[in-house]
Amino acid sequence: MIDTRCDYCIGTANARLQKSLTAMLAEAGFNSSGAANSVPILLRKLRMVQPWLAVIDTTLPPGNIEQLAAIIENDGLAAAIYVNTGGIRLDHYVQLNWPVEAPVLTAVARALCSEFAHKKRLHGEIEALQRKLQERKLIDKAKGILMSRYSLDEKEAFRFLQKNSMEQRVTMTETAGIIIDDPARFSFLIRR
Repeated sequence: MIDTRCDYCIGTANARLQKSLTAMLAEAGFNSSGAANSVPILLRKLRMVQPWLAVIDTTLPPGNIEQLAAIIENDGLAAAIYVNTGGIRLDHYVQLNWPVEAPVLTAVARALCSEFAHKKRLHGEIEALQRKLQERKLIDKAKGILMSRYSLDEKEAFRFLQKNSMEQRVTMTETAGIIIDDPARFSFLIRR
């Protein structure tokens, strides 16, 4: 059973191909998020709908399918399967030659959706870690200001940040930002 979030968009100007791909994916339990018959429409749809999978005909007009593939990959828009109907070779992307058997298409689609979900989770973890690092840097900078300006040691500066954050009902990061922007604002609260 696949994740119910594993939806897809099809990019093709070929109505028969769209019908065949839709039938194969529906049979396997994938949910359609729509179709597009040109590169610009597909890109808009991928950005707006944010499906997990894009199934794209390599002859999708107009333009360069390699550029489209690079945009989808670099922007993390979706996992993508390129269905080769026109003899175009894409060396760095998942490509299936048409006609393709339904079990092959669905197995590849499941694997790509699983990998895409893993990438999204890792990307989220990386963003969370980067946010925490930025917060830690702000807190450390504010502690440094308190230590140098008011002759506090590191523990006293941290406790000051912590206490004022709780009293003001804001995060320590917000308190740190205030101290960095206006170090004199808390001077009356600090014992000399």
